[in-house]
Order: sequence, then structure tokens, then C-alpha cells
Amino acid sequence: MTVFYVPSHKLDAPGPTGAQSPRANIHEFLMQHYRAYTHTPSPVKGFWMSEAGALMHDVLERFEVSFGSEREFRRLVSFLRELCRELNEDAIYLTRGELSYLVSR
Repeated sequence: MTVFYVPSHKLDAPGPTGAQSPRANIHEFLMQHYRAYTHTPSPVKGFWMSEAGALMHDVLERFEVSFGSEREFRRLVSFLRELCRELNEDAIYLTRGELSYLVSR
């Protein structure tokens, strides 16, 4: 099982002209490649330190997906890197089993 978190306030922001919202992009990607996922819209609050040393926080939504190969995991990481760029985020927090990662642009 793999879980990742995305800032709530950025999920429904309109994309560039004619583009889907980030929420719709995530849904389409997960359904196309993994055929199922769960989403927890109830807010989770994340905390981290900025590079300048300031305490930062945001309300996040949780997405959970399962798959059976390393190739599928690498595909998800590539998608999350692109999502970071689109959302102007430094990183997306990702857990896989007992391991956790910061997926950056």
C-alpha cells in the first residue's frame, strides 16, 4: 500500500486554459494505471520546516493506492514529481509500507 498527501486548497484550482483540476488529474491517472484507489477528503494537517527555518503547515488530503511491481511504483513517483511542478510544491509526502519519502520536483 502506498499513500500520498496533497494540499487541500490546491486540489480544485483550475488548471491552465482547458486543463483539468489537479483532483481530476489524480483521479484519471490512478484509475488509468492502477484501476482503484481510496481518497480521504477529511483534512490531515502536515508540519515541516522551510529552508529558512520557519515552521510551515498545511491541510492535506490523503490518497491511497496499491500495485504489484517496482515499475508501477516508479510510474507513481514520476507522476507525483510532475504534480509537484504543477502545484508549485517543493515536495509531496509519500509512504510505502513502513518507508516514507519526500518526492520533489
